[in-house]
Amino acid sequence: MYYDSHTHLNDEKLYPNRKQYLENFVQQWGKWLVNVWANHLWNLLAIQISKAAQSFDCIVKSAIGYHPSEITDKNILQEDFLNAINELKNLYLQNKEFVVAIWEAWIDMHYPNSPSTESSQQDFFAMHCELAKELALPLVVHSRDWFDLTLDVLQNYKTLKIYFHCWWYWPDEIKKIDAHFDNYFIWFAGNVTYPKAISLKDSLKVLDLNRLVLETDAPYLSPQIQRWTTNEPIFVKHIYDYVWDYLALSPNMLQSQIEKNFKLLYNI
Repeated sequence: MYYDSHTHLNDEKLYPNRKQYLENFVQQWGKWLVNVWANHLWNLLAIQISKAAQSFDCIVKSAIGYHPSEITDKNILQEDFLNAINELKNLYLQNKEFVVAIWEAWIDMHYPNSPSTESSQQDFFAMHCELAKELALPLVVHSRDWFDLTLDVLQNYKTLKIYFHCWWYWPDEIKKIDAHFDNYFIWFAGNVTYPKAISLKDSLKVLDLNRLVLETDAPYLSPQIQRWTTNEPIFVKHIYDYVWDYLALSPNMLQSQIEKNFKLLYNI
């Protein structure tokens, strides 16, 4: 069975053919996936997909929140933060059955105007953390380029269950997380299969298997074997193949471990 812990069937690249992508997933022994994205419309679409997927032989859940680009693109201003968080809270309360995490709490300094939004990003990140704490939900963390800024905020939320999505760092950063947090998981997606992804491969080697989850981040980060095609949830099987070969694990051992970690992460 395959578990995709983070995918985007609500992305405009996948949404029109979402039923076919789900059928592909089920036909190749896909069992669970978590649909995420990070603006108001895509949050609604994620829940819509979760509800509609009840007719499929797999389980589709949602994670809701806002992406850093919502701030850097000025779609959400500082004065909008509280309303946006309250909107997320109400969306969860109305759809508890389908929502399993708060996403995408973050600090991302990748965008050209990111330094000018550093303070706003930290403030909105902390508000996502507070909401996850209030609702007793896991927190999905997106951190790119400024790892220490992310940790500065998370230091105040050590009791949260934290999932570091979109891992961009090195083993030293894993050691920092391990020194400060007891309840965390770290993502690996298709880019761990890229020949030049040395930091990810080195991180994979040192990570405790009890902390490992796998995701596609579809339609982004297609695994090397499908590098120039649109990523989709079932391509998570290629990531499984790569990881068990790279770590010299048996397929059954890795599948069992990922299932266990997935269910612990999302309180299933």
